Amino acid sequence: MFWKEKETEKNKMEEKQVIDWLKVHCLPKDVRVKTGIGDDSAVVDYDSKSYLLFTNDAVVENVHFKLKTATFEQIGRKALAVNISDIAAMGGIPVWALVSLGLQEKRASVFKEIYRGILEMANLFKVDIIGGNLSRSHTFFVDIFLAGIVEKKNLVLRSTAKPEDILFVTGTLGGAQKEKQFRFLPRVKEARAIIEHTKPSAMIDLSDGLASDARKLAEASGCGFEIEVSQIPISIDASRKNRISSALYDGEDYELLFAVAKDSETKIPERIGDLKITKIGRLTERKTFLLKYPDGKKIRISKEKFRHFS
Repeated sequence: MFWKEKETEKNKMEEKQVIDWLKVHCLPKDVRVKTGIGDDSAVVDYDSKSYLLFTNDAVVENVHFKLKTATFEQIGRKALAVNISDIAAMGGIPVWALVSLGLQEKRASVFKEIYRGILEMANLFKVDIIGGNLSRSHTFFVDIFLAGIVEKKNLVLRSTAKPEDILFVTGTLGGAQKEKQFRFLPRVKEARAIIEHTKPSAMIDLSDGLASDARKLAEASGCGFEIEVSQIPISIDASRKNRISSALYDGEDYELLFAVAKDSETKIPERIGDLKITKIGRLTERKTFLLKYPDGKKIRISKEKFRHFS
């Protein structure tokens, strides 16, 4: 194993450690691969005008959902939606999907309900289901591989922002684990509209929470950030006990966080259709991750609460 086999509370396997190892040991040999591990989707040269985008995400029982609070149809819907959101974050359009189901024997008959949710999203975003796999599993999961396409001029990565670029976010944040995680719409059209106004210097979808994903974008671009606490658009579903913490750490929002050059910030509209867009901060040359309060006080943002391997 590439992490220490004897795991302690102080030395738990982290997603970032796994990804960093994979980046080193799985370097693509094919020159057509333009971006590999480390972004929302892999990017592969397709033709003179376009790239193919490849992403893969799974939803797993008792990690991403609990059957006491979700229907099989909702789970299927979410499983495809989270992958479509990755394609949106690259500025692309989803096209083809492979679906793998891991089912306990006693639940094998529910596959139609799962597919009802998958096909709802597939029809809405014109995605063709072109294959997959069905397996017996002690843990119920839906694992989807999704391919998309993006014009070369419209491709947006996490890693191409610069210090002093302005940070924006779509929609509202916090409390998504209650209901939104099963009914959100991936921001494909909105991402494309943003690019038409001015191409972002970097973009990421908010799956693990603003605190975590803002850090991923900043680190990928070799920057830090300052987020204005008073500007964070908080959902009415966010926790009443600590609404800021809810917006920062809850995750499952699947909104877009993006950066634009300072001289282009006025090109970003306040709304695209019914969707609000909010300026929340800026990237910094200093590689620190700060929350800035209205009184000028700045505090370092704590580590993200959600960890894949804890």
